[in-house]
Amino acid sequence: MKYTFTILSVCFIASTAIAQVVNIPNANFKSILVGNTSINTNQDTEIQVSEALAFTGTIDCNSQNIADLTGIEAFVGLTELLCNNNQITSLDVSQNTALTSLVCGGNQLTSLDVSQNTALTLLSATQNQLTSLNVNQNTALTTLELNGNQLSSLDVSQNTGLTSLRCNSNQLTSLDISQNTDLTLVDCNGNQITSLNVGQNRAMVSLDCSGNQITSLDVSQCVALTQLRFQNNQLTSLNVANGNNANFVFFWSVGNPNLTCIEVDDAAYSTSNWTISTFNFDAGSSFDENCTSVGVTETAYQAIDIYPNPTKDVVRWNGIVAQTAEVFDHTGRSVLLIAQPNGLIDISELPLGIYVLKLFTEEDVYTSRTVKQ
Repeated sequence: MKYTFTILSVCFIASTAIAQVVNIPNANFKSILVGNTSINTNQDTEIQVSEALAFTGTIDCNSQNIADLTGIEAFVGLTELLCNNNQITSLDVSQNTALTSLVCGGNQLTSLDVSQNTALTLLSATQNQLTSLNVNQNTALTTLELNGNQLSSLDVSQNTGLTSLRCNSNQLTSLDISQNTDLTLVDCNGNQITSLNVGQNRAMVSLDCSGNQITSLDVSQCVALTQLRFQNNQLTSLNVANGNNANFVFFWSVGNPNLTCIEVDDAAYSTSNWTISTFNFDAGSSFDENCTSVGVTETAYQAIDIYPNPTKDVVRWNGIVAQTAEVFDHTGRSVLLIAQPNGLIDISELPLGIYVLKLFTEEDVYTSRTVKQ
């Protein structure tokens, strides 16, 4: 009898272990798992530990009013977790070491530990409340999306395989992407970045750093670049002469009132062709192949109201009674001199290009650039 009892006890314990279920307290999350026949293979009302261990696919629970993902830790072979647009405040993926994609945007996460998820190639944690994130262990990452958080710093120096980085609408004051030479897209708009070095990012195709505090930008080494948005910064210098200007499809630099010269491959080409809706510049900006070569000091540029600019023929101004008006080409050579211009000057006979208009009054000299198109 004693021997029989022992055998029965062992069978009971083994049976209990096999039938052990995963604790999933959130009803909405449990309903999704139970309703997935690839997970709930015996189609009962629970998820057994054995079923969770055997699963190696995707769990998609986007927009399901879920506040708690407890139970996800049992899915150690899970490769993709999609839990966007819920009310999740805490997410433990430390046991999900096979994850290659984690998409958890639109929640209420204040922290996220992905140090154990070294297989991740895609991490998207947009529109949360993250104040910091360590991705140093995630060296396989190719796509990182962190826009709409509260990050004050971001270290991507170990993520050398990154091809896409979105970190817009945070509180970043700096961004070092010098080690990320495979990047093709960077969106860091709406931060507090004061400088950006893209000299190593020759593969860059699209760059958006609008709404920062950057004063100087040189993208001449980004030879694949065709899309650039850099509005509402504090630019005084912008070099986009990357040898690929003819293939540009988008370029916005409005909101940089101190940017008077944009260095390009071919000033005449940019003046003639960058005129459609996907190209937008401040009225005071003009194009030149060498912005440092224009030898006229613009000491009173803000005092001159020049219009239209660009122009096809006549340039006008208000508020200045000039005795003479002189026009210089981009080399500093005088190409037109008019006495008593009476508030306008006709440059219709000049070739297309960028010029400097110099107005002489009895007491002062005023200058501004204008574009003939």
